[in-house]
Amino acid sequence: EKMWSTIRRDFQKENLMSFCLKYLSSKGNQAVVLYRISSCLYQKKFFVLAKIVKNYSIKKTGADIGEGAVIGKNLSIGHPVGIVIGGDVILGENNFLLSGVVLGATSNSKGGGKIVVGDNVYFGSGAKIIGNIKIGNNVNIGANAVVIKDVPDNATCVGVPGRNIINEGNVC
Repeated sequence: EKMWSTIRRDFQKENLMSFCLKYLSSKGNQAVVLYRISSCLYQKKFFVLAKIVKNYSIKKTGADIGEGAVIGKNLSIGHPVGIVIGGDVILGENNFLLSGVVLGATSNSKGGGKIVVGDNVYFGSGAKIIGNIKIGNNVNIGANAVVIKDVPDNATCVGVPGRNIINEGNVC
């Protein structure tokens, strides 16, 4: 029941027909719904079924979203191909991802390598968030940016390595 209420909140449609039309017409929405199902199975300790749904989602949509990831409501995926969200990522609400975004920890990250993303974050195509990182609220990550350090609230981070262009070019 919790899974369906989360899916209903994600799509905010009142009737089943409009939900089905939106689901069938967008691979990004399909990736989100399949993640929600996989995550629900994972939380209920059906690990093998969760992995099967995740693998089906990868094949169907091109997005690899870890079943152990914690993702808030209203995740939007513009183009899911190449998206990787690790199983230890925590995403806030109202986030938007484009193709090729990678949210993952390195194997030698301090503190377990957990990535925590706030609310209302935009990830441009090809953005890479690597390591034990915290991204604040209302942040824009530019296309192909490589973020290796924490990003404060209300920042715009671009380049390799990512630089906060709102706050005098501090590395993020």
